[in-house]
Amino acid sequence: MEKKVMTLGVFAHANAGKTTITEQLLYHTNVKKKTGRVDHGDTTTDNLKVEQDRGITVRSSMVTMPLDDRIIQLIDTPGHVDFSAEVERAISVLDGAILVVSGVERVEPQTQVIWKILQERKVPTIIFVNKMDRMGADYDKTIREMQTKLNINILPIVNVKKNIQTNELSYEDVKIENIIEELANVDDHILEKYINEDKISRDWLYDKVKELSYSGNLHFVYGGSALNDDGMLRLIDGIKEFLPTASKKKTDEFSGYVYTVKRDNGVRELYVKVLDGELENRKEFVDLEGNKQRIRTLTYLDGDKRVRKDKLETGEIGIVTGLDYKCGQVIGAPQPDFKSTSFVNPLFHVTVSVEDKAKIPELVNALEALNDEDPDLHLQFDKFTNEISIDLMGPLQTEIIDNLLNERFGIKADFSKPIIIHKETPISIGKGMATFDRVSGVEFEIKPLPRGSGLKYESHFSTDYLFTKYQKQIERLVYMYAQQGLYGWQITDAQINLIGGKSDSVCSDPSHFNIAVPLALMRSIKDAGMQLLEPLMDYEVSTPNDSFRKVLAALSNLGLKYEQINDNGENTILPGTAPLSEMLELPTTITRLTGGHGSMIKKPAGYELKGTNEILEKRYIGPDPRNEEMFAMEMNSSIDHIDRVKRR
Repeated sequence: MEKKVMTLGVFAHANAGKTTITEQLLYHTNVKKKTGRVDHGDTTTDNLKVEQDRGITVRSSMVTMPLDDRIIQLIDTPGHVDFSAEVERAISVLDGAILVVSGVERVEPQTQVIWKILQERKVPTIIFVNKMDRMGADYDKTIREMQTKLNINILPIVNVKKNIQTNELSYEDVKIENIIEELANVDDHILEKYINEDKISRDWLYDKVKELSYSGNLHFVYGGSALNDDGMLRLIDGIKEFLPTASKKKTDEFSGYVYTVKRDNGVRELYVKVLDGELENRKEFVDLEGNKQRIRTLTYLDGDKRVRKDKLETGEIGIVTGLDYKCGQVIGAPQPDFKSTSFVNPLFHVTVSVEDKAKIPELVNALEALNDEDPDLHLQFDKFTNEISIDLMGPLQTEIIDNLLNERFGIKADFSKPIIIHKETPISIGKGMATFDRVSGVEFEIKPLPRGSGLKYESHFSTDYLFTKYQKQIERLVYMYAQQGLYGWQITDAQINLIGGKSDSVCSDPSHFNIAVPLALMRSIKDAGMQLLEPLMDYEVSTPNDSFRKVLAALSNLGLKYEQINDNGENTILPGTAPLSEMLELPTTITRLTGGHGSMIKKPAGYELKGTNEILEKRYIGPDPRNEEMFAMEMNSSIDHIDRVKRR
């Protein structure tokens, strides 16, 4: 019988128990003879030393397991908000998901963030309420809180009760009559039958429930204690019954998605999910630059062991070497219907240094490897000043990068105090031009665009006077140099137009435009004037009603404006939008004012004009066109070649 394939993600707030659940699933599918423990550092998916030492997941890991007529490709994901990009990458390849919620802490901030991403992608999801053996665990209260904070269509399929004297858990399946009554609020067809008192057969209801669950519109809840292997068999039944397998092959034309990249013993490995067709070993591809690339090795995970494969089928995830594709790219035929989840934008910028300056090349190479695995680091290295910088989500990620540099590369690095990442946008329309040796030149116009427009470039100049090959080079250089504007930050919400220029068929050279383009662009930027944008965050503060006034006062003192007040009976919800700079201390404040019972979630909401006149500059990386004489020298030229007057 042909095996079906399901890619299953396990998600949770940190320390809710998802890695322990992964261990139990491996045990119950006979992949492992005994379960590992996070506190013992012997789990299968937490294989980095830093993960074992800290008892947290920082990189997505995959294992496979057999389950009746299917193969489960299970991805264990990080639970801390600093590694949200890892979570989003994993979600792009899922067929279904398990969301783990602690029965003690209940709905925590990262739980809400993950849930919103899963809902946006319509990922079929079942929920497991974990740690029901712990003191303070409350199954019913957790379900009510999930229905309030997450989604009303979250329904228990089993009731979990705890004997207070013995601490033992007991389970009782929810009666079908109660399920029908609850589902009448979810689906119009069920509601119609319910109102008309039509007989609802178990088979009809089962098919309807599967349809709702497969479409991501209904989410069943299970519960127990993963550490004690309590309730796990029911969860496994839920995976089999209510989560879908991968879609079948539509065409014979291969298409695959690179959802993560890892470096292992100097070998670059791509984790590729086959979206359609088949991927054969030794297959050759032609990349966007026209270069031919061939697969060197193709392997597949059997449990946590690698096996060689001649080909991968639709839905399978394989490990590929020999290809130079990046994380987030589609290999092969385009997939217009496939939407990868947008990566999280880092919020903080730090510089990285090493005490022994002779080890700077080693540090750069190590960070290049980490940046290959995590493109959101945005590594920059200035070979003239030896300054190295990266972008991060938060302080924990800084600690993890520090540990990885030490663990994998033997490097002890120092990190600067983080600064909030800003962007810059033109104040008005500006123009600038530059020529090189009289024969090559460009002229740009830059003008502001509405907030959220990003950066756009157009050529308004004829190829009769500026040849096509140079125009393509100019476009590439514009996007490259627009990464650092007048104050060193990325330019956004701007339209850059090529409005003039010249080239000569005999005397012009590409090196001329390498100098003229950044100078003309920076002159247009200076002419327009630039203003800083700071990151905005959508936030949602949840506070117990008895702490509401204290939290409200704290928000007001910080100058934060909330959009409305929502009272759900037990908690008050305050949603709003504010600059990141004004809310850095807010999570700690909420925890203190509510005795740990309040919470806050936040996510990026774009950029707005900086609220103060303070100019926060970032050091320019590479040859700096703001200082034209130094720039020309660093580009192995001379200022004498710039804007030379044509002889009569």
